[in-house]
Amino acid sequence: MTGIFLRGVTLEEEPFVMKRENKDGTYKYSGFCIDILNELAKNLGFTYQLYEVPDHKFGAPEGNGSHWNGMVGEVMYNRADIAIGPLTISAIRERVVDFTHPFMDHGVGMVSKKPEPKGSGIFGFLLPFDSSVWFSILGALIGVALLLFITSKIRHKMRAGDVNYDNDEKFDLKNSLWLTYWSIVRKGGEPAPRSLPSRILTGAWWLFTLIVISTYTANLTAFLTVKRLVAPINSVEDLVSSSVPYGCVKDAFLYSFFRAQANLNGSSSVWGRMWHAMTAYDEFPYSPTNGIEIVKRGQFVFIQETPFLEFVIKKDPKCELMMLGKPFLYKGYGFPVRRGEKYLKDISVEILKMQESGLIDQIKTKWWSKDGCPLDGEIANVNEVTALGIETFLGVFYVLLGASALALLVTIGQIIHKKLTKKKRPRMIKLEELQSASTVRLT
Repeated sequence: MTGIFLRGVTLEEEPFVMKRENKDGTYKYSGFCIDILNELAKNLGFTYQLYEVPDHKFGAPEGNGSHWNGMVGEVMYNRADIAIGPLTISAIRERVVDFTHPFMDHGVGMVSKKPEPKGSGIFGFLLPFDSSVWFSILGALIGVALLLFITSKIRHKMRAGDVNYDNDEKFDLKNSLWLTYWSIVRKGGEPAPRSLPSRILTGAWWLFTLIVISTYTANLTAFLTVKRLVAPINSVEDLVSSSVPYGCVKDAFLYSFFRAQANLNGSSSVWGRMWHAMTAYDEFPYSPTNGIEIVKRGQFVFIQETPFLEFVIKKDPKCELMMLGKPFLYKGYGFPVRRGEKYLKDISVEILKMQESGLIDQIKTKWWSKDGCPLDGEIANVNEVTALGIETFLGVFYVLLGASALALLVTIGQIIHKKLTKKKRPRMIKLEELQSASTVRLT
């Protein structure tokens, strides 16, 4: 290819192709694809000149499919020798142009604005255990108390064991429940069991409570301090069944793909249902950057190739974007050239050499940083974990308030009961009064 001049068409999209204006009014291009193009030109000996596609589209068939727009159309109609950019290799495009060997593999992903982090809630202190575990613990507490009460009562009635040392008579139902309760909250209390069967049962209960409390304490910190993002959409099926509007870039690969699948299979396939939903929403961004802008307004899912999404999410200044689910529909990026061009093989072989030598991976590392915002939207830096607010402990305060109110009501009830029973009780005549009355009668 030495001495060959190529006229290339391109389209600006970070980080593949980026344009910067010079002082003399000309433009300088940079980016991942430009770095690959420069390496190809240096190794193969060709020169090139780039211009931006007039309609700012990647390339898709229009009307009945006989006319193509975008960069694919520029190459197809001989206005350009090669297209430089993130153009996905697809069957419909291969009918009108030839593609080089793919220089990058990619999937298709979904991005949305991060929902508000879901905190622990008012009763967050209950989250470390499932409801079934809590009910099981409550059942064990009552069950052990009943067993302790029944065995102690039978032993006391049968006068089994050491009647002078054992204190089975003290373990009525109230004290039995009290022992199991103060054991699980790790506070001492009275009475303490003395008989051997009661100590065996209580020792096993203490071991049980030790494991339960240790597990609860270990999990409580994570549940109270970490706010989790709850994404309502985790797959393509979730997206189709949801009411959230979504779309892809118009006249790009995905636009053509979904439309072709709908024409081929109708609504019997998930791709066909997605196309019909997107046309009903009628929200097709004119560029990937425009798609991100729509996402940031809220209540929109943007479907796009994962390399662009990963770059944008990591570089987002407010970290307000997140990927949904796992990538799907894996494809590859290639450079389209006119059908039958002899230099196609030379470029493809050189791309393979760059991949085998690790040069393309080095170029990719230059443009896709490992640092930045997390793709799943979760907090990546422990310094960003927010302090616990009062809402985290509201449930505990409510429990304390409820217990205080209950204790107050019981106290009032006991006082009222005492006064009522005092009025109904017959007055007891003291011995001094009887003696005094007898003395009066004698005199």
